[in-house]
Amino acid sequence: MKNGQFGLGILGLGSRGVRFGGAAFVRNGPFTIECLCDIRQDKVDAAIGWLGDEGLLKHDVGSYTDIDAFLAHPGLDAVVVATPDFAHADCAVQVLKAKKHLYLEKPMAQTIADCDRIIEAWRGSDTVFMVGLELRYCTLMQTCKALIDAGEIGRVVIGTVVDNVSVGGQYYFHGPRRRKDYIISLILEKGTHSLDLANWLIGDSPRKVYASGGLDVYGGDAPNDKRCRDCEIRTTCPDFIEADADGFEKPDFCAFASECDVSDNSLVLVDYANGARLSYMECHFTPEYTREFMFVGDKGKLEAFYDNEQNFKIKLWKRFEKEPRIFYPGKSAGGHGGGDTGIIDEFYRCLQAGKPTMKGVRGARDSAAIAIAAAQSEVSGLPVEIPEVLYPEGIEL
Repeated sequence: MKNGQFGLGILGLGSRGVRFGGAAFVRNGPFTIECLCDIRQDKVDAAIGWLGDEGLLKHDVGSYTDIDAFLAHPGLDAVVVATPDFAHADCAVQVLKAKKHLYLEKPMAQTIADCDRIIEAWRGSDTVFMVGLELRYCTLMQTCKALIDAGEIGRVVIGTVVDNVSVGGQYYFHGPRRRKDYIISLILEKGTHSLDLANWLIGDSPRKVYASGGLDVYGGDAPNDKRCRDCEIRTTCPDFIEADADGFEKPDFCAFASECDVSDNSLVLVDYANGARLSYMECHFTPEYTREFMFVGDKGKLEAFYDNEQNFKIKLWKRFEKEPRIFYPGKSAGGHGGGDTGIIDEFYRCLQAGKPTMKGVRGARDSAAIAIAAAQSEVSGLPVEIPEVLYPEGIEL
């Protein structure tokens, strides 16, 4: 830390790494970008150009394609890891072994063993470690958590969470994220946000998962190298995408290509250690882009509605009451319903406290574990048990 500013490095320079890991951290906290790293030098150069144009670089920054050299950069205090998911575990372990504070984008890792390997690497690192599950910090979910913790619906017994993803085709089926060998599943890539919230509100860890899913709208027989830019129906296809519409490189391969094999809709059933149960639905071809939550306790019921425009709404019933109480949580600045700003503030508070912390890591491991187990269950048709992990004592998780 220098002059009241934490030196920040960004590892992985896609849109999320640059716009959130770079821009949002600098705009919303006492962070100065010291160095950038990606395996592609052209992406490093592009990130320096974009951040510079936005006025977010206070001095010349280190430019790296090698992670060891990046981690040795003078003045580096904390690292945002925003690489592709398959690289999360190895990069996170290297950052922690270098004793740098770590903000790791979700999902935590692509295997449960790798999640646990990261946790083990944290021991003795004397660092703050957080995973980017920022929806916990939006006003809607903060209000839900406060109501449940206050006992308004009693002990949570059963819940349902729905991810309506109207933009699934545009977001996920034009590039490598349409393949299981790249992301495992869209539940792991997308659904870990909502699964983390369910775990958090239920208040315990998952123990058994069953899932069923299918690829019913996307995929097909189009050539894998067919691109939107060259397509004969580019002007009428609702899933057409511009390759560089927002200034960042985007793949624009056809969403109906034969290599698509991730499920575009899934149902998941989860049993928890405390006896609670959850059903989760994720669908990537709905008309709307929303999240819906419903939890029933032994004393009442809570429903919550989320959308990106922050039209937040909560309904709360007590047992034997016909009319619910209605809550409209306020809007906040920042993406993910104000969650982006909130989680940056929390990361900074943990750094200021100056003690080793794994904030939200239990939830990150649990949400990834559900998604990983669900992918296995979709293939086998059988329920999958989630192994327990021993966390360090006396540490806020």
